[in-house]
Amino acid sequence: MAGIGFELRKILKEDRILSLAKVYGYSAILSSGPWVISIIAILLVGFINLASYGADSDVYRFQVVITYAIALASSLIITGIIQLPFTRYVADLIFAHKEDQILPSYFGAIFLAWILGLPFIIPFYMWMFEGQSAVFIIGVIITFLVLCAVWISSILAASLKYYNAVVWSYFLSYAAIVFFSIYVGDTIEKLIYIFFGGNAILLIILMSLIIKSYNSSIFLKIDFFLEKNFYWSLALAGLFYNVGAWIDKLIFWYSPQTGYAVIGRLHASVVYDIPIFLAYLSILPGMAIFFFRLEADFAEKYDLYYNAVRNGATLKTITNYRNDMILVIRHAIHEIIIIQGIVDIILFLSAPYAFKILNIPQLYLGLLYILTIGAMLQLAFMSVLAILYYLDRKLVAMWLSFAFLVLNAILTLLSIDMGPAMFGYGYAVSLLIVFVASVIIIRNEMDRLNYETFMLQ
Repeated sequence: MAGIGFELRKILKEDRILSLAKVYGYSAILSSGPWVISIIAILLVGFINLASYGADSDVYRFQVVITYAIALASSLIITGIIQLPFTRYVADLIFAHKEDQILPSYFGAIFLAWILGLPFIIPFYMWMFEGQSAVFIIGVIITFLVLCAVWISSILAASLKYYNAVVWSYFLSYAAIVFFSIYVGDTIEKLIYIFFGGNAILLIILMSLIIKSYNSSIFLKIDFFLEKNFYWSLALAGLFYNVGAWIDKLIFWYSPQTGYAVIGRLHASVVYDIPIFLAYLSILPGMAIFFFRLEADFAEKYDLYYNAVRNGATLKTITNYRNDMILVIRHAIHEIIIIQGIVDIILFLSAPYAFKILNIPQLYLGLLYILTIGAMLQLAFMSVLAILYYLDRKLVAMWLSFAFLVLNAILTLLSIDMGPAMFGYGYAVSLLIVFVASVIIIRNEMDRLNYETFMLQ
């Protein structure tokens, strides 16, 4: 990601009034594009279709189906395992000046996602949607496949020098989804195929940019998955974190007190779904800050530190670069909490009026407040995890992610048993615990960085 960090710093050096807004705008899209734009598009489709076709519209069932597709394809099952090892493998190839192997490895990652995903997703969807038409089931299966490929493509696309094209590809693809949903999306089958078509266009654009950026004489290569040095700790860390991020939703969906069947065996939770969607949207400013600070500031100090180590610099110089990294980490976490705290306060003050306009019961306000705090803590926790990945502390990140999964599951179950007043506290408290633990760990890691760099290699 050093390339995009350099480009962002170059924009900031233009010293124009809109430079800062432009930098954070690009950072927001590149860091949050896949899931934020997906959420916004799904919500827009919902509001517009309800206005166009009335309460009998299939739009709510469509939203639930797509939510599950995003959870399964983009987080839990496939790319949750492949994403981090593949990212690390690509970084190793770049460091070893073997860029010609990146493109075939990219196609190999998509191939693996589909080969590993199909034997699971076909029987799962046939069981989940028992009694639904073949057209519907085929639509959700191909949507799952294209989302897997889009998510993997986003890993490489976000680091390309064609970041303008990446931003516009997301915008235009999802704008097309919203447009066609308005005019022809009167059934759930049509909505699903429209969503598939928009993401297929997005995949083609991203794939074209990636092919344009990397040359290779080989079409497909899956060595990164078959080699003995496959990063299983990264694979498990990605799986644990993504399952942990969704486990509270799954518990609310299938709890008798809070969930109900929507279509087939798919459940949703009116109590939980809208507040958590709004909470996730609220962290977009924090995501932009995190992306910029990590890829522009921390990446630069990180390179200076390890270049100094490899080139035999003095201990004083190396220690100074380490201290610079520590300052960037502190500044980044501090800035995220401050800016996100301001956004949250604005959200808290405006939420009652927004709920009234959107006809959302005021009963959900308390849940929105605690979930918004939890989303901010999740962003801060994710920031520390990213730094641990930079420092190659794979096992530490894996165990922190596992702790998040276990705590979120247990505390969410307890919060439901304790009644509506405690809904959302399981999610927020679990993140508070792992975030505090991660801050303590990263502090110790940075204190020992010189020792571990020289003595434990």
